[in-house]
Amino acid sequence: MHCKRFRNRIKDSRGFTLIEVIISLIVASILGVMLVSFMGSAVMQSGNPVLLAQNGAFLNQIMENMTSDYKYILSTDGSPMATFMTHVGAEGTSQNRYSVPDGSRPYTIVDNHGITFAASGSPVTETPDSSIPPKILKVTIRYPAGAGGMTLTALFTN
Repeated sequence: MHCKRFRNRIKDSRGFTLIEVIISLIVASILGVMLVSFMGSAVMQSGNPVLLAQNGAFLNQIMENMTSDYKYILSTDGSPMATFMTHVGAEGTSQNRYSVPDGSRPYTIVDNHGITFAASGSPVTETPDSSIPPKILKVTIRYPAGAGGMTLTALFTN
C-alpha cells in the first residue's frame, strides 16, 4: 500500500523533470545565439542614423550662420566679398567662427575661392577665378572637422 501511494504521488507531481529542464535550456540558448548573431550588427550600428542627422543639422546651421553674416556684410561693408572671405578662413584650416551653438564644434574649410563658369558646354564646369574679390565665391565646409565628415557647398555672389 505504501508503494502504491508513492507511485501515485510521482504521477501527480507538478513541474518539469530534469530532462525537460535541460532540453529547455538548450533550446533557449540556441534561440539566444541566433538572435544575437542576427541582431548584433544592427543593434551596434543603430545610433549611426541619429548621429548623421545631428551632424547634418549642425552643418546646415553653420552654413546658415555664414549666409546670415554675408548678408549683413553685404549691406554694411564697402568690399563685402573680401571681408567675407577673411571671415570664412583659409582653405584647409579648422574654424569655429560660425559654429553652433557656442563655437565649440570646429569645422574644416575645404574651399574658399572664386570661380567662374564656362559660357557654354554640357555639363557646365567651373574654373578657378583668381581675381580679388571674385564675382562668385565658392565655400565648402566639412563637419565634423577631419577627413570623415559631411560636406556642404554654397556659392556667394556680389
